[in-house]
Amino acid sequence: MLRATAIATAAAGMLFAPVGAGAPGAGRVDTGSYRDGHTRPRALAFNASDGLLYVALSTSDEVAIVDPGVSPPRLLARRRICAFPDAIAAAPDGGAVVACRFDPALRRIRRAPRGDWRVATLAAGAESSARGLAVAPGGEVAYVASPAAGGVKVVSLAGGGVVQALATGLSPRALRVVPAGTIPGLATPLLLVSNFIDHTVTVHEISAGGRLSAAVQSIKTEAPVLDVLVSGAPPSLLLFTHEDRTLDRAHLSVEGLDSGVIVLQARAPAGGDSPSPPFEDPGPGKRKFLNLGELATPVIELAGATGGDGIWFAAVGAGSDNLLILPRAERPGPSAIVVGVGSNPSAVAALPGGRFVTADRLSDTLSFVAVGKPAEMVDVGAPERPSAAERGELLFYSRALVPHNVATGPLSLYTCAACHDDGDIDGRRHPAKRNRFFSMTKSCRGLGTTAPYLSLGEPATIEGFADNIVTTHAQGAERGEPGFDKYPVVLRVRAGPGWENVTLSPEELRAALAAYMIRIPPEPSPFVKAGRRALDRDERSGLALFRDRCAGCHQLVGDSTRGDRIQPAQLERRLLAGEVALTDARLHAVGTPVLGDGGNNPPSLRGVWEAAPYFSDGSARTLEDLLRRTDPDAREVHAPANATRPPAFTPAERAALTAFLRAL
Repeated sequence: MLRATAIATAAAGMLFAPVGAGAPGAGRVDTGSYRDGHTRPRALAFNASDGLLYVALSTSDEVAIVDPGVSPPRLLARRRICAFPDAIAAAPDGGAVVACRFDPALRRIRRAPRGDWRVATLAAGAESSARGLAVAPGGEVAYVASPAAGGVKVVSLAGGGVVQALATGLSPRALRVVPAGTIPGLATPLLLVSNFIDHTVTVHEISAGGRLSAAVQSIKTEAPVLDVLVSGAPPSLLLFTHEDRTLDRAHLSVEGLDSGVIVLQARAPAGGDSPSPPFEDPGPGKRKFLNLGELATPVIELAGATGGDGIWFAAVGAGSDNLLILPRAERPGPSAIVVGVGSNPSAVAALPGGRFVTADRLSDTLSFVAVGKPAEMVDVGAPERPSAAERGELLFYSRALVPHNVATGPLSLYTCAACHDDGDIDGRRHPAKRNRFFSMTKSCRGLGTTAPYLSLGEPATIEGFADNIVTTHAQGAERGEPGFDKYPVVLRVRAGPGWENVTLSPEELRAALAAYMIRIPPEPSPFVKAGRRALDRDERSGLALFRDRCAGCHQLVGDSTRGDRIQPAQLERRLLAGEVALTDARLHAVGTPVLGDGGNNPPSLRGVWEAAPYFSDGSARTLEDLLRRTDPDAREVHAPANATRPPAFTPAERAALTAFLRAL
């Protein structure tokens, strides 16, 4: 049994800010709207050489520098650094390297001799979208997880730009360097890469100059892996993920979505000329899985982990607002500790003396934890979340939305973010109730202008969609109890220097969820330079083809329910700003599995570059595969049989359409 200390649950929060003050259904989306006065700390790096903690404040475009060696820890400075800092790593000689989601260049921040903070820009290729970051053992290069590049960019920290680009898989996220000697008999350091949408972890050897080998091992999992860590004696590879099995709703409630750790033991190199896989992998269904949803105090949505001082390791539960600390050599048991932290902890870092710190994304706080002691909190932004939309954001990312859900037997504990990471997708096919059909997750970004909802094209409004979410995910429906989904929710939120409990009625929680979801904007394309308001030549050629051949299902309107056509003079600017719905209120049968009566609701194409795999069944892995199966003149536009016939588009036309789609 775990002993809990100072469990400080508090809600979870928004990736982006509210837009406008209109009624649900009437708001305009804005891709710059993540800047709303909150900071949403998202990543942490402690630098042992200067003794300072560096914090990526994602939605204020800043880095915070904190001295964790004093009590209480002290915020030294906040420096504006780039558009949406998403990942951060300690630099070899002090300071930190920062990767930004909406800026292609890296930043390096360090203290100057006079004590001021200096920021340098490091070229890192043309496309933005960075998610993960790590520094090579020698410090010459940094590794950048780049979904837009489909892999890892190796970037010179001396200003030499990209020295290598290695394809690893769809949507690489978490990166972890394994130092040489960590695995007995293996003298070569490794880079571990979690490819979020591909549901793979690839293992690469690091050469003396920091360059990467092709994958020496690829581990395929059923669910995305949120973080990876090598820990224990003997060492094991820990994959922080959901259950490694297919999701199931045969009995209405969700099964197979608990949070936990897959454990793969390391093995000594076999010798020979070719590298051998460094980890024992018995394969799907045979791997050891530690289910953290079954603990006395569950740890839900494992957003990050760290190795500590060699004795402990820790993992944060972003959906349960807590930190799991346990000895490296043990599985969760009597000596494990669960400590409450701030709202939606999205990263954790180890500090000297057996301490840990979490980045609490939705309370703008840092929680400093010593083993077995309550957390000390430091504010790095505006912690209060008083509005309905802000509390809806907390509900979206927190288990608080479904307080009666249980993880007894096969049932699961989860949040909305389990399937919609950062409001987007997880690359999985999810079941409808009683497994009537399985379909790919759709993005929640830009929902305010893309009604009706779900692949069935229902509900018709965002309010109905919010009610549908609560009704279909409140476990207990199988018991047939009247009013099983009409329950109040208690959120623990910041109020001045402390915390308070706020109760939302069944009606208020639905209104809050709708108020948040309608304000989630799409992300700007990583292939379009910030501020650009017009398409380039190839993209414009693609738009012309798209308008003539594809806009019947993916309409060039501002709102799919209003059908408001956009004036030609405004179209390019609004496409790049994410203000075109690119969907239709009608159902269409296009040759993919039909889930309802008459067809499926077409997904919006905003952010389509990152929405793979495509179609309701996920049967097209890339945009190129999608276009090869597209024939606007066929009865079924996207039927698999289209790919067996001569292409409907010439190579030049496919290139133009690809350029256009990537710009959305």
